Amino acid sequence: MEEPKPYPVFAIDKDGNRFSIDAASIIIQLEEEEIEISLLPPHPVFQGKLTLTTGSAIQGREQERGAGTRLIIEPGASNVVHITPKKNENL
Repeated sequence: MEEPKPYPVFAIDKDGNRFSIDAASIIIQLEEEEIEISLLPPHPVFQGKLTLTTGSAIQGREQERGAGTRLIIEPGASNVVHITPKKNENL
């Protein structure tokens, strides 16, 4: 089976210049929660799709968030999706 190829990733500065990033994933911190975007598809079948995980699902960090975090996904404009991490309540 062929190894998944990493996605080309760029940072864009305030002037609009693009800079290539060499990374396996990007973590975006939203207040106390985190969303990780894998830059390498977990399987060749997922090539062309982004996989998002929360801080509690990031490999090696499972104990960090206790009950875990879920992603709330809401539609925005025609090409926009709003993703909000919400900490799960302990039952």
